[in-house]
Amino acid sequence: MKLRDIIEIEKHFTKRKTPCDIAEFLEDETWSESKGQDIKLGDMHLTHYIRRQLKDERADDETIKKLNQKIRRLRELILDQ
Repeated sequence: MKLRDIIEIEKHFTKRKTPCDIAEFLEDETWSESKGQDIKLGDMHLTHYIRRQLKDERADDETIKKLNQKIRRLRELILDQ
């Protein structure tokens, strides 16, 4: 099920308008490696969106880890001088 569909279902059950920031988010585009083109986030299936977020989170964690290692090395260099 696509994110856009899930938001529509939620809107139906809560009888509340979709917040404007969520509507804008659904229109944002991201690169789809499998399709080789930009796609709207609202057109992503929930499982694909979650996997994409997990992949991005792991990449962010790895970047933070590498930066922390570089910071430690720089501190050691500074303290050694």
